[in-house]
Amino acid sequence: MSGYDGPTLRAIRESMGVPLRRVARQVGMSHGHLSKVERGEHGRPITPAILSAYEKVTGVSLAEAAAALAEQRESVVGRRGRTWRPGQLTDMRRLAFNAAIGAIAIGGQIGEPLGRLLDTTGRPVPPIVPDQGDVEQLHHFGELFTQLDLRFGGAMTSQLAKTILRWAVPMVEPTSVYDRDAQPLYGALGALAARAAWAAFDTGGHEAARSLFRLALFCAVRSGDPHLRAHIMADAAAHHNHLGYHDDALDVIRVVEGDERVAAPVRMAIHGVKARAYAASGAVATCRRHLELAEHAFTETPPVAPAWVVSLRQSGHLHATTGHALAVLAEHTGAAADRQEAIRRLAQAVADFNPDSHARAVALCQAKLSELHLQAGELEPGEWWGRQALAGLDQVRSARLARSVGSVRRAAGDYPEETRMAQLTSEIDAALITAEQPYGG
Repeated sequence: MSGYDGPTLRAIRESMGVPLRRVARQVGMSHGHLSKVERGEHGRPITPAILSAYEKVTGVSLAEAAAALAEQRESVVGRRGRTWRPGQLTDMRRLAFNAAIGAIAIGGQIGEPLGRLLDTTGRPVPPIVPDQGDVEQLHHFGELFTQLDLRFGGAMTSQLAKTILRWAVPMVEPTSVYDRDAQPLYGALGALAARAAWAAFDTGGHEAARSLFRLALFCAVRSGDPHLRAHIMADAAAHHNHLGYHDDALDVIRVVEGDERVAAPVRMAIHGVKARAYAASGAVATCRRHLELAEHAFTETPPVAPAWVVSLRQSGHLHATTGHALAVLAEHTGAAADRQEAIRRLAQAVADFNPDSHARAVALCQAKLSELHLQAGELEPGEWWGRQALAGLDQVRSARLARSVGSVRRAAGDYPEETRMAQLTSEIDAALITAEQPYGG
């Protein structure tokens, strides 16, 4: 029954002066179980038998109480003339609450664990029939989590996004059919799940990321948005690339590569992912071709597309994507020209990105620049870029960044006789040990 939950049942019972043990006797359940029902604990559902018991012992029609809450009515008149109104308290509970907030206001303790206090608020209840306002709020959450992820890394973003998804997914759970009326809702959920997947990947929660990529793709397909569908596939392929599954990355990305509806900024991302996969596989010519295709997609006329698609068309994205791919390619070719071009593009990406909004991307580029310089024996710029990346680790909670800084440490470790390299490696070791790395998948 919608409109109230465990805490509301408790409020009705206490306002009527009914002890919990009387309800327990009526329904034939333990006092402890009903206490957890009233706190809204997971796995403690409000069954019809429980509802019936509360109605009998309180004399208040719970259907009427639910309607009163929904309609913001002043009061409900139950059987035997007993009345109840939303928010009603017994004198004892009212005085106890006033005493509690008075004590807390002057530095006193709450008197119970904070987690249990939150349990008393009940479980999240999503709207059964979402409206346009719900969809718009989910879109805003997706935009907020994107900003947080790009700025601070995926640690907190992953947890917050999954919490919102657990609340929102029941809105589409009853059906998986294609429903045009539900497309905006699926689009909002798909974008939110895609960001949650990327944030989980960024924290090293790879199994969580795979589950979230599946959820994101499911929603994107039902939203009818070809750009979102393609971008999620590109992100899933990038995840494969990161883990060394380059053939799988190419297999995944080929599913959407031929979709002519996909806007140029998303195609730029697709070609960037493929370039990196081919670079890692040693397919030099094919890698270079996809680098050119990414650049061509960037130069195309800005599309008439959703704002998030247009936002992908940034020179920083282009230079970072192609620069990282060229860095991988240089490992195979051994060509100084490839290494220098990778350095040029990554340095340009650092210059293009706003560090206040893309701190993780900046730090990842800085770490790769340090590694490239150190591998070439260029210690001064290698040390400078390494320290820049190390500074980013203080603010960005990202397993990917920690791994990249670890690569800088290994490159610096090749010069043990150099005092400044020894100092850099010790500072990196200390940072990687003491940094509070992501909260898990």
